[in-house]
Amino acid sequence: MSFLVQADPSERKTRYTMRIAQAEGYGRSGGLGPGLPDPDPDLVGQDTRRILKDRRWRDEADRAAIADLVMGQVSRPADEQIVLDDTLRGKYTARAKIFADEATRVLQGRSAEPRKGNHRRVLVVGATAGILHALLRRGLDVCATDLSPDVVGQTLGGVQVLDGRAANARLMKEADLAIVTGISLTNGTMPELMGLAKTHNTPTMIWAITGKNFGHYYTDHGVDIVISDPSPFLLLPGPATIAIWRRQI
Repeated sequence: MSFLVQADPSERKTRYTMRIAQAEGYGRSGGLGPGLPDPDPDLVGQDTRRILKDRRWRDEADRAAIADLVMGQVSRPADEQIVLDDTLRGKYTARAKIFADEATRVLQGRSAEPRKGNHRRVLVVGATAGILHALLRRGLDVCATDLSPDVVGQTLGGVQVLDGRAANARLMKEADLAIVTGISLTNGTMPELMGLAKTHNTPTMIWAITGKNFGHYYTDHGVDIVISDPSPFLLLPGPATIAIWRRQI
């Protein structure tokens, strides 16, 4: 599945490629750029657990989507589910508010002083204008990085986007919270990002479009908040549900 999206005139234009693995539920993985290889028809109708155990997937997108499907069957329920049923613009704005609300929740739970300046600093890895703007409106000091050359150097939501390859390590050290795109699961950058967060004791939130059912796993392994976003279906007409997992303390 491939789609090009711009949810708001101020937003980046992004081409997503996505693999969906479906049984009673569904799992999803995605990335940016050109399309994925054709799916393997021999996997259809097979036990997903055996596919993973026998390493029968063709590429990492297949593996992540199938693992996400299995996760959805064995994970604990989300701590909160929010149904958005509005216009495209209304759902886009409501999603950004959810991110700002959850960021505020995490930051209010921190007793330490801000690491730099007078305001809490939030690093967003995987820049989108709506979320950046919503965080700025809460009075936060917001930084953004991305790996896409089409976005690096642009200003989205009032924040200049830096190259994640050069800036992530420094900004993670300075951040009071890091919001990390779920695409980092499939592009291979998540282990490094989570390692940096652990080293610097930086709370984390994952925006899970890819790996939408990983909330239980992530929060059991130290992530503070996971927001499961059903995009691209969120942006289609009709209701869509955003699920939130919060780390149990």
